[in-house]
Amino acid sequence: MNINLELFDICYILSGFILASVIFSFYISKLKKEIKMIKRQYEKKSIGADDSELKIKTLENKVKTLEAALKKKIEN
Repeated sequence: MNINLELFDICYILSGFILASVIFSFYISKLKKEIKMIKRQYEKKSIGADDSELKIKTLENKVKTLEAALKKKIEN
Protein backbone atom coordinates (compact mmCIF):
# COMPACT_ATOMS: atom_id res chain seq x y z
CA MET A 1 0.00 0.00 0.00
CA ASN A 2 2.77 2.46 0.86
CA ILE A 3 4.67 1.61 -2.32
CA ASN A 4 1.64 2.40 -4.49
CA LEU A 5 1.06 5.67 -2.66
CA GLU A 6 4.71 6.69 -3.02
CA LEU A 7 4.67 5.76 -6.68
CA PHE A 8 1.52 7.85 -7.15
CA ASP A 9 3.18 10.81 -5.41
CA ILE A 10 6.28 10.52 -7.59
CA CYS A 11 4.15 10.34 -10.76
CA TYR A 12 2.10 13.31 -9.57
CA ILE A 13 5.22 15.40 -8.95
CA LEU A 14 6.80 14.38 -12.25
CA SER A 15 3.65 15.22 -14.17
CA GLY A 16 3.66 18.64 -12.50
CA PHE A 17 7.26 19.23 -13.59
CA ILE A 18 6.48 18.09 -17.13
CA LEU A 19 3.43 20.34 -17.35
CA ALA A 20 5.41 23.28 -16.01
CA SER A 21 8.21 22.68 -18.53
CA VAL A 22 5.72 22.53 -21.42
CA ILE A 23 4.08 25.78 -20.34
CA PHE A 24 7.49 27.39 -19.85
CA SER A 25 8.65 26.26 -23.31
CA PHE A 26 5.55 27.81 -24.91
CA TYR A 27 6.22 31.03 -23.01
CA ILE A 28 9.87 31.07 -24.11
CA SER A 29 8.93 30.48 -27.75
CA LYS A 30 6.44 33.36 -27.56
CA LEU A 31 9.12 35.65 -26.13
CA LYS A 32 11.56 34.63 -28.87
CA LYS A 33 8.99 35.52 -31.54
CA GLU A 34 8.42 38.91 -29.90
CA ILE A 35 12.18 39.52 -29.76
CA LYS A 36 12.51 38.73 -33.47
CA MET A 37 9.63 41.08 -34.27
CA ILE A 38 11.18 43.89 -32.23
CA LYS A 39 14.56 43.32 -33.91
CA ARG A 40 12.90 43.60 -37.34
CA GLN A 41 11.20 46.84 -36.35
CA TYR A 42 14.48 48.22 -35.04
CA GLU A 43 16.29 47.24 -38.23
CA LYS A 44 13.60 48.94 -40.34
CA LYS A 45 13.89 52.10 -38.25
CA SER A 46 17.69 52.10 -38.41
CA ILE A 47 17.59 51.58 -42.19
CA GLY A 48 15.15 54.48 -42.44
CA ALA A 49 17.47 56.62 -40.35
CA ASP A 50 20.37 55.71 -42.63
CA ASP A 51 18.26 56.69 -45.64
CA SER A 52 17.43 60.03 -44.02
CA GLU A 53 21.09 60.75 -43.32
CA LEU A 54 21.97 59.83 -46.89
CA LYS A 55 19.27 62.14 -48.23
CA ILE A 56 20.56 64.98 -46.06
CA LYS A 57 24.12 64.47 -47.29
CA THR A 58 22.92 64.36 -50.89
CA LEU A 59 21.00 67.60 -50.46
CA GLU A 60 24.01 69.26 -48.80
CA ASN A 61 26.18 68.24 -51.74
CA LYS A 62 23.60 69.64 -54.18
CA VAL A 63 23.55 72.92 -52.27
CA LYS A 64 27.35 73.12 -52.38
CA THR A 65 27.30 72.46 -56.12
CA LEU A 66 24.69 75.14 -56.68
CA GLU A 67 26.63 77.61 -54.53
CA ALA A 68 29.78 76.94 -56.55
CA ALA A 69 27.89 77.40 -59.83
CA LEU A 70 26.35 80.64 -58.52
CA LYS A 71 29.80 81.97 -57.53
CA LYS A 72 31.12 81.19 -61.01
CA LYS A 73 28.13 82.92 -62.61
CA ILE A 74 28.61 86.01 -60.38
CA GLU A 75 32.32 86.19 -61.20
CA ASN A 76 31.64 86.09 -64.94
